[in-house]
Amino acid sequence: MSVANARWLVVAAATLLGVGLAARHGVVAAFAVGALLGCASATLHIAVARSGPVALAAGRHERGVATLTLVRDPQRGTSAHGPPYVLADATVTRWNDKPAHAAVLVIAHGAGWSDLLPGQRLRLHARLEQPRNGDGLSAVVLATGIPTLVGRPPWWQRVAGYLRARLRRACSGLPPDERGLVPGLVVGDVSAMPVSLTAAFRTSGLTHLNAVSGENCAIVLATVAAVLRRTLLRRGWRYALSAVALVAFVVLARPSPSVLRAAVMGGAALAAGAAGRRAQPVPLLAGAVLLLLLVDPFLSRAPGFALSVLATAAIVVGARPLARVLSRRMPRSVATAIAVPAAAQVACTPVLVVVFGQLSPWAVPANLFAAPAVAPATVVGVTAAVVGAVLLPVASAMSWVAAVPAAWLAAVARAFAALPGANARPAPAVLLFPVALLMLCVAWRRRSSRLHEMLGAWPP
Repeated sequence: MSVANARWLVVAAATLLGVGLAARHGVVAAFAVGALLGCASATLHIAVARSGPVALAAGRHERGVATLTLVRDPQRGTSAHGPPYVLADATVTRWNDKPAHAAVLVIAHGAGWSDLLPGQRLRLHARLEQPRNGDGLSAVVLATGIPTLVGRPPWWQRVAGYLRARLRRACSGLPPDERGLVPGLVVGDVSAMPVSLTAAFRTSGLTHLNAVSGENCAIVLATVAAVLRRTLLRRGWRYALSAVALVAFVVLARPSPSVLRAAVMGGAALAAGAAGRRAQPVPLLAGAVLLLLLVDPFLSRAPGFALSVLATAAIVVGARPLARVLSRRMPRSVATAIAVPAAAQVACTPVLVVVFGQLSPWAVPANLFAAPAVAPATVVGVTAAVVGAVLLPVASAMSWVAAVPAAWLAAVARAFAALPGANARPAPAVLLFPVALLMLCVAWRRRSSRLHEMLGAWPP
């Protein structure tokens, strides 16, 4: 998106705000305010990304020496007609001895990139190229040669990297599926995931489980809170330690879009609880989305962020009314267990079809069977990662405990991926979406009065 287009969006959002205020329609005005802030933030970010020495050098395809800081772990990949490569998100701080501050994508080949951690500073020879429109980057850095390390990563990244490495080592004796899945569930490390298992998770609609998601973040926070409630600590200390545990988990598992969404919501809920207020889920979700998009508007392009927000919104708004309807024909507990994945799947269907071009008709029952195993695998796995820092044999034993629910998840994924129609093209499946959406709208209407009360409670 260009700056000019972003400016037109700002004008449109401002116009919508005026209409909402003139009509005294609070929902329209609130939506317009959010859109206006988001468009203004996107305009500012695009203008910054397209200016400065790095962006100008990319327009001239310059070669030179870049000093940069890694933002995330480098990711290795292979192409069909070329050697393996490395992708790394980074921030350029100097280009040819000129100060800079520019977000870039590094593409590299060869050695020198293994086990590098976020926060590590590098110096390398490279050629700059222009990024694609809408990426939010100043340049693409095509690295040549081996990078030179400058200093060390921050201590917290070194600790997180050490824990991740020890967890991988603790899981090294597990069967192939569990050896790759346990680190993926716990810390988002899918480097050891078998290709066939990754494909089975995608086909069965369980992709969100083979990497850290907002669900894992919520499980860890709930577990820590439950443990602290059984101590003699005062409420303020319990909330403070819960916040520390939340931040530590985000650093350990890496701040993916879904983890960021869950972390911001969890942090806001902790702040509300510490102040003696009860946090409402809808305002928490709306506030978290608005805050994250103001800080990084390009999160809106991340499929993981969109899926996380849509699934959370559907569960918060639609799961309870749907469970109420289903409970007329089945026990309440069974109805709730079905309603949660059904609501999430309905909301995520458009993104799944557009981004992945595939939609499994077995996603809801697969998630229903998989749900009981997620929490045990996550809690035991996180504990094994922490214990592994000092007692690797104990962590190895705990990894076998975590492997039991992980084996169940792998079996569910492979079983549902092998069922008829699991690989169906999206066109027939999408025909079911309007019916499901209609059901959700009926549930929304019944929920509307309660929703307005929750919106009125914001800010907490």
